[in-house]
Amino acid sequence: MVNVARKLQQQYGTPWFEGSFYGITDTSQALRDFAKSINDVELTERTEVLILREEARIRKDLEPWKARLKDKRVLLFTGGVKSWSVISALQDLGMVVVATGTNKSTEEDKARIRELMGEDTMMINDGSPKELIRIVREYKADILIAGGRNMYTALKAKIPFLDINQEREFGYEGYQGMLELVRQLALTIESPVWEAVRTPAPWKSLKPSPAGEGWVRENQNKEKNLLEPPHPSLLPQGEGAHTVKSTALNVTEEVDNG
Repeated sequence: MVNVARKLQQQYGTPWFEGSFYGITDTSQALRDFAKSINDVELTERTEVLILREEARIRKDLEPWKARLKDKRVLLFTGGVKSWSVISALQDLGMVVVATGTNKSTEEDKARIRELMGEDTMMINDGSPKELIRIVREYKADILIAGGRNMYTALKAKIPFLDINQEREFGYEGYQGMLELVRQLALTIESPVWEAVRTPAPWKSLKPSPAGEGWVRENQNKEKNLLEPPHPSLLPQGEGAHTVKSTALNVTEEVDNG
């Protein structure tokens, strides 16, 4: 789309700007750039009033959530504009992005990533399941944020996962979108399912008994119960002593009717 915008400017003088509506900081900057590109003084003033009001509102609403997400570590695997635009949103929440994917990212996108994360930031080109799981574990990421095709990779590895693709069910853009983003991040990371699936199954934590002991004792008791006659009080009245004989084990017991 950037190439299309440049062509429109060259041929028709149409103003354009590249911005992001992920995160508070980038949303405010995008609104400023939009007003500036139109070159309308009144619109610029009204835009600043709107930014001041909306930032105050959303920062107040985010406070209870930010405390729960502060310093949580994120592996972001996406591409194009989202490879840097989502970073800003996560940093607004006090989260740490340990690495980001650069699939389909231009050199300009990579330059923006460096501006946000520093020159030594880790950029991922290999999005294979094995590599993503390795990075999550090596960098101790608390959550993987990626496209829907990576969901099963994360779930099989018992890693919290948030879908960031455009076909997702929730909108994360703009000021109000930040509230939905922080809510989904907190619910995903704090879900009790992760502790449950990471806990060893009860039968895996039991110590094995001596060779065959438990099995033999259990079956011996079963055989003994099969050979024992019913209690005399359960026998029909008038019956005398009778014999219970097991031909299989050649055992004979005399039972007195009392």
